[in-house]
Amino acid sequence: MELLKLLGFCKELLKTRDTEEYQDEVLEKSIELGKKTHDKLLIFDMDETLIAAKFGTIPKEFEKTFAYDLCGTEIQVRLRPYVNDCLTKLSSMYEIIVFTAGQQDYADHILDYLDPDNQIFKKRLYRQDCIKVNNFYIKDLDIVLDRDKESMIIVDNSIISFAFDLDNGVPINSFYGVEPDDRELLFLYSYLEEIKDEKDVRIPIAKSFKLSQMQNSLGSSKK
Repeated sequence: MELLKLLGFCKELLKTRDTEEYQDEVLEKSIELGKKTHDKLLIFDMDETLIAAKFGTIPKEFEKTFAYDLCGTEIQVRLRPYVNDCLTKLSSMYEIIVFTAGQQDYADHILDYLDPDNQIFKKRLYRQDCIKVNNFYIKDLDIVLDRDKESMIIVDNSIISFAFDLDNGVPINSFYGVEPDDRELLFLYSYLEEIKDEKDVRIPIAKSFKLSQMQNSLGSSKK
């Protein structure tokens, strides 16, 4: 029921997409990635997808991988299990960019740790690249001008982040850094390896997760 409510909320947000103001912002924030290195583009969220970050009161189960200072506050970061192997292997199959709703000065410390030699992420996108709708930060894939939607996958723990591109979205369980045995990235790797040669990735994603199907059923049930 919670998922259906969330999908219904995403459907309401969609009404904003057709406004002139929204489309102007998409155009303003549009980017080009340049020459392709792989046929498919894989877009990763950062917080609670690749890492967990804490400040202030830290749960005793949280074992930090590293820490850094941000404006006088210590940020403790735990990498998700298998993240390095997963990113390295996937980078041989996909172009990879990271798209976080976090501020750039916060995120770059973490991304520099994950990818110190800039070998994994072709580009980094931040909060300023999101489009704010009703206080939510939407990662609209329309801003990427030189890639087709059929070749784009976004992995995020928040469905609202890809609310306007449900059939491109692979949801992942949130990582808070206190889970005793998190294997989500192993499952993700297997799935992404399986669909990497699909002509249109939206077809297997829609079949696997059924998000747009469930969302569409909400509309039909009211008629």
